[in-house]
Amino acid sequence: MILTFNNGVKMKIISKHVFTRENMKATIFNCGIFSVGFIKKDGTERYMNCRSVSNDKFFKGGELKGNREHLIEVIDLDALRKNPTQPTKAWRSINLNSIFSLKIGGQQWVK
Repeated sequence: MILTFNNGVKMKIISKHVFTRENMKATIFNCGIFSVGFIKKDGTERYMNCRSVSNDKFFKGGELKGNREHLIEVIDLDALRKNPTQPTKAWRSINLNSIFSLKIGGQQWVK
């Protein structure tokens, strides 16, 4: 199966059972809007509609410290809708190891 994203990027899905950190990060970065289900740090489940960060208006400044290879930074679209004048409040980091569901372009992966 080949997914084509709005920006013209095409990605071949080798197997619907492939659910690695590397392919999730690459897919999320190229897709635009997606839905994700993950386990929060406090142990609760969270579902979120979001998109990858692509604009400086979401950054407060400074730098992200530490090893962040296991994280992906996203914009929570529901939080952005509630607070459109303060886009930095919609910034979220998701631990790729805690994702159990990912839906992109009508295709859903379940861990």
